Amino acid sequence: MVTAMNNLKQVLDLIADILSIGLVALIIIMYYASIKKCFWKRENGKGKLFLMTLLVNPVLLYVSALCLIAIIGNVFDLRVKLNMDLTIYRSYCAIICTVIYVTLILVLSDLFGKWLDAPNRELVSFVTMIFSVIFSLMMRNEISDSNNAPEYSALADIIGYTTLYISIILVFRFLISALSQLTDKQREINSKLFTVPLTIFTMFYNVFIVAILDYLDTIGCIIIYLFSTIILFLFIWAFSVIIKNINATNEAIEAKDFAAAAARMEARIEADLSIAKEIQTSALPNVFPPFPEQTEFELFANMTAAKEVGGDFYDFYMLNETTLGFLIADVSGKSIPGAMFMMTSKTVIKSLAESGLPPAEVFTLANEKLCEGNEAEMFVTAWLGYLDLKTGLVRVANAGHNPPVLVREGKAEYLNLRPGLMLAGMDGVRYKEQTVQLNKGDMLFLYTDGVTEAMNNEEELYGEDRLQKILSFGDKYSEKPSDTLIVESVCRTVEDDINLFTEGAEQSDDITMLCIRYIGGE
Repeated sequence: MVTAMNNLKQVLDLIADILSIGLVALIIIMYYASIKKCFWKRENGKGKLFLMTLLVNPVLLYVSALCLIAIIGNVFDLRVKLNMDLTIYRSYCAIICTVIYVTLILVLSDLFGKWLDAPNRELVSFVTMIFSVIFSLMMRNEISDSNNAPEYSALADIIGYTTLYISIILVFRFLISALSQLTDKQREINSKLFTVPLTIFTMFYNVFIVAILDYLDTIGCIIIYLFSTIILFLFIWAFSVIIKNINATNEAIEAKDFAAAAARMEARIEADLSIAKEIQTSALPNVFPPFPEQTEFELFANMTAAKEVGGDFYDFYMLNETTLGFLIADVSGKSIPGAMFMMTSKTVIKSLAESGLPPAEVFTLANEKLCEGNEAEMFVTAWLGYLDLKTGLVRVANAGHNPPVLVREGKAEYLNLRPGLMLAGMDGVRYKEQTVQLNKGDMLFLYTDGVTEAMNNEEELYGEDRLQKILSFGDKYSEKPSDTLIVESVCRTVEDDINLFTEGAEQSDDITMLCIRYIGGE
């Protein structure tokens, strides 16, 4: 029976020794992994990092401090010279060893943190101290053995080492993971909140355990150790809560800062869009009648811009004494790029038209110019007409634009002219000229798709049928106050009808229209 008990004790002692050695190795490995996870973000230099973690590791620092005290005591035979009791001498040695141990941790870990260029290098001391606490708890068996205090049972050792294994896992799982998120934010924090409690505990425990183990039995030693282990788990819990709260606070601050930055950016974008919209609007002719000396026609145009800068535009110019050129167009893009492409398109078309080229040739050459360097792959639909003021003949080129409406004797009909490809859509496109004959009193109503695609709150489109109906004035059109106000009245009537249809729904696209009434010469 005695032999069996001795054999069991030997087996348990062997297991405890293996766990003790394994725990030392695990502390070194996890300390290296913790420093790498929290402070070392580089791929190279892993060997150098491991060397540094070995030099600052609490296991090595404790052994170094212990050896230093032992060497000094033996060389100078201090106990004999000071005539001290063995227990008192060991207590003094424990105090000095602990001071050296903690000082080495704080100094070397701070230098280590500086070398790592850690955003909060004092937190390297915190990582080192948390592992020093675990190592201090592990050393209680070795200390008690050297003090000839009652030996712990091997089973208690196994349970104690197992508890420390669990504590290392918890430290890495909760503290180190949370701390790595904290250091990634690179925010300055009060590191004393982390290092001071651990420093006090390490100094107190290492001195206290040496002084008291000589006077405790096995049960008392186990109670002291269990109490210390509880404190360790409280440290892990408390620090994990603190770090998580700091991370949550950081996230809240970052969210607030991001929201403020986003608001500033949005305000800046709104201001830029407002300026761009003003530039876009001012680039369109807006004085009516545009040519007061010309009595052969009436002309009015307007654009109601959407919230975002769009690409709609219109233009008109006297090409010679008897020919009026007029244009309406819609660029595919929105915002600043759309406005820039709109300005380019308007300038190119006007320049070519005023050079005396016919409308089809204007679009052919404009297409080539707009295709050059069009990396954004934008395009523009356009309808260009030349009105002969003497005959009422309109020479037309259509680049994929909406068909205009001809209003004749109060009845509106769409002009089903064959459209060509939109401008800047493809190189080498040649456009064909078509003609429309206007009689005296006829009107041409040109528009962009913002008119027919205006949408109400039920997501219904205004549509071509409703536009044709509102432009079919019939006998009611005679209610207009005078001939000089007819074309403006037409545009205002359509605009009012669109507003009535949309019922205050947000405008998604520019609404642009141009109306010409042919009066003819005397």
